[in-house]
Amino acid sequence: MLHHQEVGQGPVAVLLHGLTENGTAWDPVIGPLATTHRVLTLDLRGHGRSPAQPPYDMLTLAEDVHATLDAVAPQEPPLIIGHSLGAMVATVYAAMHPVRAVVNVDQSLDLASMQRTVLDMLPRLRTAEFTNALDEMFTQFEAGALSPAESARLYDLRRYDRDVVLGIWGGDLEQAAPAELTELAAGLLGAINAPYLALHGTEPGPEYRTWLAGTGPTVTVEAWLGTGHYPHLVHPQHFVNLVRRVDMEHRTATHR
Repeated sequence: MLHHQEVGQGPVAVLLHGLTENGTAWDPVIGPLATTHRVLTLDLRGHGRSPAQPPYDMLTLAEDVHATLDAVAPQEPPLIIGHSLGAMVATVYAAMHPVRAVVNVDQSLDLASMQRTVLDMLPRLRTAEFTNALDEMFTQFEAGALSPAESARLYDLRRYDRDVVLGIWGGDLEQAAPAELTELAAGLLGAINAPYLALHGTEPGPEYRTWLAGTGPTVTVEAWLGTGHYPHLVHPQHFVNLVRRVDMEHRTATHR
């Protein structure tokens, strides 16, 4: 079972963090959201206080989440919210298990493009440049949108584990053909019956918007321009309001 923390009462909302981070990355969001939800923050395998044990493929990470939720919140399909890596895990989870809704925070599902980025980085990640490469990546992700204090907080909580990073970015993402990755992403989204909101901190572009919305009738796309990779931390209260709106829309639809 994954290390997790719980606060609040109400419908279950699960928060999944990004690569190298842990559940405390969500701290600015947790308190406000806990006034209306039972909030569970999980440390993914190899992150935070959860065990570091391969493999680190998305299916394994998603099944870790399911095993944890089955132990601590077995009676209710969750609202599952993921940022970056966590959003990919949330997507895989929702394709296999019942959820009320999914909120994907700034994780592109254009996996072919993501593959190109990862392949460019992997040579440095396998050398003494590992730490510098990740530092540069996160600096670009933040895009100056976070406050200095929030940027420093995230920097302090990140843990760079080469085996974990390479385990997550290796495997299918490294080896599969681009067309196979595109088909995989579309298949995952097509298997999700619940509302799926993709929130981006930069404009994802009309082609991607069209593709994503075309993968299924439950998928919507929203962009908060100028918030970089962390829109939920740039505007935490606005993000909490968004989550409540998504959940309320689900409950309204199911009670019609």
